Amino acid sequence: MSVITRKGDLKTEWEICKQTFDAKNLAPFIQSIHERILLRKVKFPLLEYCAEEIYTLLPDSLHIPFCDAIESLKTEGGNVLLGKILQLRLDAHFQRSLEKATEYISKADIWYVCDIIGERVFGFALLRTPKKMLPAFKKISKHPSNWVVRSLGAGAHYAIKKGLEEKEVERVFEMLLTMANTNDKEIRQGIGWAAKTTAKFHPELIASSQTEIQNKDKVANWFRAKIEIGLNRNAHAKGS
Repeated sequence: MSVITRKGDLKTEWEICKQTFDAKNLAPFIQSIHERILLRKVKFPLLEYCAEEIYTLLPDSLHIPFCDAIESLKTEGGNVLLGKILQLRLDAHFQRSLEKATEYISKADIWYVCDIIGERVFGFALLRTPKKMLPAFKKISKHPSNWVVRSLGAGAHYAIKKGLEEKEVERVFEMLLTMANTNDKEIRQGIGWAAKTTAKFHPELIASSQTEIQNKDKVANWFRAKIEIGLNRNAHAKGS
């Protein structure tokens, strides 16, 4: 597999792809993106740049058909395109973007689909528009797909790491606690990741939530273990 590491090289490939674009027939454009970019190893920031270019080039009505086609190709880099394009659509199409992200993640057959899209859509929405995203977070947490629930953990991790306000982190953590007794490996991975990040950046919240955390009927040992790792990382960062 060839590698693209420089923006200049990606721009060269993108210009070739762009020449194949026809609003009446997306197939050649999608095939070009697939062969010239997605079948090569490309750094995620470069793929996000590519997604921005695609978002600008395509009319609004073609964003979702393009994303549907890219999802069906099942490439790792394709998930970056999907996540970034849906992220860019959040302002104008908030609910639809969440629905499509949920749909794509539910079709996953490997963990990185959840994390790539979850961070870019759910995490970005949570960070930028928490009042809109928190009710959606709660609703999505009941989704039957374990991949979708895992993706919320990736999204929460992203938002907390990037500076989500403490009052909003508290609400997120309350929802994490409702999923803290699962035995599902994928959900444990995602929710545990978010719990660890909460403890690392907001140890005072962990301290004030000990009654809930220590409830062994509702919170499994794996969740407490993730919190302990986060607290240890916080202490290490402070030089304790």
